[in-house]
Amino acid sequence: MDGHYRSVVEMALPELRVERLVQDRSGPFERCHELDEPSIVYMTRTGEEAAIGCFGEPSSHRSFSRFGSAIVVPAHVPLHVRSHGFSGREMIVVRFDADRFATLTGLSDGLEDALLASCVDVRAAGIAATLDRLSIEMARPSIARETIVAGLGMVLLGELARHFDEVRQSGAPRGGLADWQLRRIEARVEDDGRLPPDLGELADLCGISRRHLMRAWKATMGGTVMDRVEQFTFDRARRMLEERQDLPVKTIAGACGFAGQAAFSTAFRRRFGVSPMTWRQRHRSGRPH
Repeated sequence: MDGHYRSVVEMALPELRVERLVQDRSGPFERCHELDEPSIVYMTRTGEEAAIGCFGEPSSHRSFSRFGSAIVVPAHVPLHVRSHGFSGREMIVVRFDADRFATLTGLSDGLEDALLASCVDVRAAGIAATLDRLSIEMARPSIARETIVAGLGMVLLGELARHFDEVRQSGAPRGGLADWQLRRIEARVEDDGRLPPDLGELADLCGISRRHLMRAWKATMGGTVMDRVEQFTFDRARRMLEERQDLPVKTIAGACGFAGQAAFSTAFRRRFGVSPMTWRQRHRSGRPH
């Protein structure tokens, strides 16, 4: 059965249930899930293109945001999912007691859009570390496993309470971006190991549409979010030219997201008034001439 789920391990513990699920290979699909218990879903192996989804009824394609590896799913809230398919995957699902979850996290009926948007990609370090440990414990039988899993489940619930409290405390100014959204944007923009992000990716990280991101960034920071991406991209290019004298300019151009050396050189000269090679020569000794 395409995309069929199989429960490999299931533990019913006080105030929570934990499952390790295996999902078969799937083609493209669109589905709607609605869970009876508040849950967190953790994809233990990523690398394929992430699915997209939204809580509640989508009004357009802009309603959908890209999922992270950890997704919080409140009870009785429809979650619409679209996927290009995958080769097969595993996940950990932790289902919490509804009353305890609502008391600690404040997530229950009538959630604000900002809180729901923060559920599709939960990246808090404490939550990620706890889920990693849970996935290890669920993957292998070992002495006192249920005791450890029960403890990790309670730690996870506490970390979720702190996460959503922070989301509330850093609520966006009217028409602007919340602190957690700004942090996600900055972390992605400053990720040297990847190509510069586009507007759509940054909007997905914040759980909002591209148009909303453009308006909210201007209201919060001034200018445009892509100006920020461009600023960091050229700062990175300068550092690479100065510090990596062994790297060909063509390689640096590719790492900074340019289609070729000529496009990079033209853009670099427009911004700094000199070519990349001239900039490198001036900084060859470590000091500008």
